[in-house]
Amino acid sequence: MFNVEHFVKIFSQSGICCKQNYSLKDKNTYKTGGEARLAIFPDSAEKVKMAVDVILSEGVDYSVLGAGSNLLISDDGYEGILISTECLKGISVSGNLITCYAGERVCDFLKQALYNSLGGVEFLNGIPASIGGVVAMNAGCFGKNVGDYVSYVVASSGIYSFADCEFGYRTSRFKAQKDVVISVCFNLENVEYDQSESKSEYFLKLRKNKQPKGRSCGSVFKNDGYYAGKVIEGCNLKGFRLGSARVSERHANFILADQNAKSADISRLIRHIKQTVKEKSGIVLQEEIEYLGKFKDEDYT
Repeated sequence: MFNVEHFVKIFSQSGICCKQNYSLKDKNTYKTGGEARLAIFPDSAEKVKMAVDVILSEGVDYSVLGAGSNLLISDDGYEGILISTECLKGISVSGNLITCYAGERVCDFLKQALYNSLGGVEFLNGIPASIGGVVAMNAGCFGKNVGDYVSYVVASSGIYSFADCEFGYRTSRFKAQKDVVISVCFNLENVEYDQSESKSEYFLKLRKNKQPKGRSCGSVFKNDGYYAGKVIEGCNLKGFRLGSARVSERHANFILADQNAKSADISRLIRHIKQTVKEKSGIVLQEEIEYLGKFKDEDYT
């Protein structure tokens, strides 16, 4: 257990906003979870680097929070220091390059790309995520990955060219090493405005047609050599419910949460799906979803 006041004093002296016992329920798409013991909101690259240096030097656990669109937060909250990227704002365009800070939403990045007749990333339309989050996890769909359009990334530990980002299937060096993404430079394609707009609308419509409505985190499991939704459906788990969470009847790789859902129910359901699929098919599903905080043994996967 770390001394909160000690860190509040250090961060506040450096102009970093701090919030104690910070509610996380409205900071993720499931709308579940408890409080962060201490959340900080750096608004510049210098403040991010300073905060990370202090945290690492004192050996305190930390995590990074973007838009929370791929996150399950414990009902008991998070006891470490939470670094929010929501104050890291700014988008600039130079030729085919768009530099975007981590706290910007994907939708705003896409608007700037479209306005400047730059494309290639239209497949991201409809993802309720931040730029830092989609790059850290190398988000992708419809056979495309965001990492393919990255020129370089400015992170808390340095600047990384595409070749050094270690992009893989739903991962990167930033995710693997808990490196805070500060800003990203994308190298996009020259496109006709109307064609890019049409393509963007196509992907949004495709996403809406395939994905269920309701509180979810998107795909819960990775499609690693198989379609997880098809595998789960093949085990007759569509519509299966545990407490306040259920497997979507429309797409089995989505778990939907009730209005007053508990993260523990979602975690229990994830565990049940994994166990059932392993027993019936021999496939060991791997989560795409990230966890924040501690879960009880019976709730954790």
